[in-house]
Amino acid sequence: MELSIGLFMPSRIQRMQKLVDLAEIELDKAAQTLAAVQEKYTQEFNQLEALTSYLKEYSDTPFASTTIVTAIQLQTRHCFSDKLHQAIEAQTKQVEELKGVVEKGREEWLEKKIRKESLFALLTKLKQTHQIEMNKREQRMLDELAAQKLIANRAQK
Repeated sequence: MELSIGLFMPSRIQRMQKLVDLAEIELDKAAQTLAAVQEKYTQEFNQLEALTSYLKEYSDTPFASTTIVTAIQLQTRHCFSDKLHQAIEAQTKQVEELKGVVEKGREEWLEKKIRKESLFALLTKLKQTHQIEMNKREQRMLDELAAQKLIANRAQK
């Protein structure tokens, strides 16, 4: 039984190594996806801030005191302000959706990381177990050789 465990251990280690390698690839892909989504979120958030800042500047800018403001100008200004508010609402919705996508991506990345670390720990344990078995086998062989040498020496005397 021990002999079969020792013989099959390297192939089991190789299979586990492949699983660790695949988990590493999945982790890298998840990290790349997360980075791309975070970048998109940052862009959209910056766009929202720019729109909000522009609306504030636009709202704070009064008409020149020397000009007469017509009803059409007031209506145009009000319509433009409404359009800016609508754009800000749409952008806020986009940012909130992306925030959820970033969180989901972060959770997925964390799951992949934990999986890879778990598989790596199992691989390490397998390697250690295999090394212990190999050391025991080597020690038994050395003990057996020493015993045979001792028997041969006694037989010669």
